[in-house]
Amino acid sequence: MTLELFITILVMSATATSVAVQIVKTILDKMEKTYDSVPIAVIIAMIVGVAEIFIYYGINTIPITIVTILYAICMGVANAVGATTSYDLVKKFINALFGK
Repeated sequence: MTLELFITILVMSATATSVAVQIVKTILDKMEKTYDSVPIAVIIAMIVGVAEIFIYYGINTIPITIVTILYAICMGVANAVGATTSYDLVKKFINALFGK
């Protein structure tokens, strides 16, 4: 996988993640549920990032190997980091991880 392809898929993943997070937040607001948006964003970002890589593999008939699975995991992590890049969200994410 080239760097250009990785970045292109990451941009598409980031866009899809933003839309998906807003949809989930809207649904939870209508249900009058309380929630923390950071874990929701991270989970959705991981799912979207990994799913988009596997969709790309399927469209281009790329065989699934250990290396391609590693690329998918890297995409999920990169998308999750991108979903939490504002200072407040990163601070909340760190506090949620370490219980501060």
